This record gives sequence, structure tokens and C-alpha cells, in this order.
Amino acid sequence: MARILLVLGVVVALCALFPVVLFSQQAEKAKAPQFKYVGAAGCKPCHLPAYKIWSASPHATAFTVLATPEAKKIATAKGIADAQKSDKCLKCHVTAFDVKADLKEAKFLASDGVVCETCHGPGGGYKLVMRDLAKAKEKALVVHRTDEGKIALCTKCHNPESPTAKKFDAKTAWAKIVHPLPKKAAKS
Repeated sequence: MARILLVLGVVVALCALFPVVLFSQQAEKAKAPQFKYVGAAGCKPCHLPAYKIWSASPHATAFTVLATPEAKKIATAKGIADAQKSDKCLKCHVTAFDVKADLKEAKFLASDGVVCETCHGPGGGYKLVMRDLAKAKEKALVVHRTDEGKIALCTKCHNPESPTAKKFDAKTAWAKIVHPLPKKAAKS
């Protein structure tokens, strides 16, 4: 009988603690800063050389390519009615495709495809402190310095799950999109 009461006591205690733990985790998430995505237009004024490299890359047309006859054919074969509206496609063809609208600035356009913030995080936090790399990192700036980090980032989308996957060499691909760093950031 004592064991049953002990087990019941533990179960009751766990049931009582579960909401406390759950709500405290939700409260922590609510306190965490939610930086907005600014889009390519938000990056362009201060990062024109990088913007030019991006705009000449397939990343800039990643969304619009989903409307091509080839993409429509692939989508139909996969049972997708509209590739430009399918999470299965958008997860790799649009930056922040699954982020709530209130976390996107007015200049942010899904039609821009895969923008700077796919690699560097939402710019709304760091756009005003970019001259100070440490402060920018505190406000969600992501800087990829290692080959492992770059490969992990690229292969989130460039992988066999993609219906158009080809042999992918992340180092070679990265060399095509690398862009100049501000002098102060290059030293940090």
C-alpha cells in the first residue's frame, strides 16, 4: 500500500510540475528577441558588392524558378499543385518561408528567393550595429568561418532530397557566392 501511495505521489507531483516547466520554457521563448527579416532590399544599401554577387546567382531566382515549365512538371510528378505555394519546395527556395509575417519587414519579398539572411540570420537585429561584429553577432548575425559550417548550411537544401539534386561540392559552390567582408569584420 505504501508503494502505491508513493507512486501516486510521484505521479501527482510530476503532473503538477509539468505545466510549470512547460510555461517557463514558453516564457523564455517569449523573452528571446525575435528579429525581423529585412530582405535583399534591406541589405543592398550597405552591402552592394555582396548584393551584386547574390543577384547574379541562382539563389536570387530560386523562387521564380518554381514557376518554370520544368518545375511545374516536377511538382506534378510529386503531387504538388503549385510549387510556389508548397512548403516542400519553399523550404529551400525562399528565405524564412515559414516565419510569421510580423517578423518580416515590408521590404522583405518571398519572390527574392534565397537571400542574405538564409546564411546570415534575420537582419533586423544587427543591421544597425554591423560596424561592430561582436554586437552584430549578439543580435543574430551569423558568420560562417569553417568549412564544416558552410557545408552544413549548404547541404540543408543541396542534398538528395531535392528532386533536381545533382552532385554537389559545397566548397566549389561556396567559392561562387563568397563576397567581400567589411575590413573590420575580416579582422574579427
